[in-house]
Amino acid sequence: MPRRQRFTFKRAEDRLNSWRAGVNAAIAQDAEALAVRNDMVAMLVYVRDNKVVGTQSTGNMPLKAVREVTARFADPPALESVFAGKTFRVRSEEDVWPLHLLHVLAEVGGLIQTGRARRWRLTPQGDRFLNAPPILQAAFLLAVWWHRVNWLIAYPLQGMGDSLPPWFTEITLAALRSVPLKTDVPFDQFADALIAETGLTWTARDTSVARQSLRASIQHMVVYPLERFGAVACTRRKEPLGKGTVSRLDSFRITRLGGGLLTAVALLGD
Repeated sequence: MPRRQRFTFKRAEDRLNSWRAGVNAAIAQDAEALAVRNDMVAMLVYVRDNKVVGTQSTGNMPLKAVREVTARFADPPALESVFAGKTFRVRSEEDVWPLHLLHVLAEVGGLIQTGRARRWRLTPQGDRFLNAPPILQAAFLLAVWWHRVNWLIAYPLQGMGDSLPPWFTEITLAALRSVPLKTDVPFDQFADALIAETGLTWTARDTSVARQSLRASIQHMVVYPLERFGAVACTRRKEPLGKGTVSRLDSFRITRLGGGLLTAVALLGD
């Protein structure tokens, strides 16, 4: 059996040469404007230019760096909130999902080296990433999420178990690539079909919330990451909840950028 090659930006870049040549200018512009890509660039530049030492407990960014990095984001997340007259402040990087996701993608993708009480460093692959065209940057980051990250970090409920069913990500990718571009896909219908096809199950004793929780897992592990990458556009509806309303995901559609990125993700699969 041939040895499995490392998943590096250089190898991804080489494999996507032909794909990149066929990407039209509009899709390339969409990738250049993509917030998550620009945020990753901002984080990597910060790591390159500043001394960031991982915390003793987890190796995550210290709060000073969290504040300074997120201030550079396209849409800086709130680091404190007020509820019932009390102010709540983030206590760790993991409380700021947009930043923590970038940390995971960069580390798993080999763009940075981190560690507990160790200085974060940009790797040669990270430097190569910074100098690459935006469309390749976006494709690589989504491929890292798809092929190298445990999606349960986006929905870490006990009832989901410790791992997803075999081939879950591959089946999900095939299902999405079968959808015509810019076609509205009812979310509940898509989620139920994917749950049935992949064998995704709820393992907690309380099964009364199983269907609702499994649908929510598809939202958090599949649709919302794709929305962050500009690969899907979501439509939401208002539903009554108590004295107010709540926003629910109603449908989504694959964007022109999404069609291109999903093709790249498929090309980078083993």
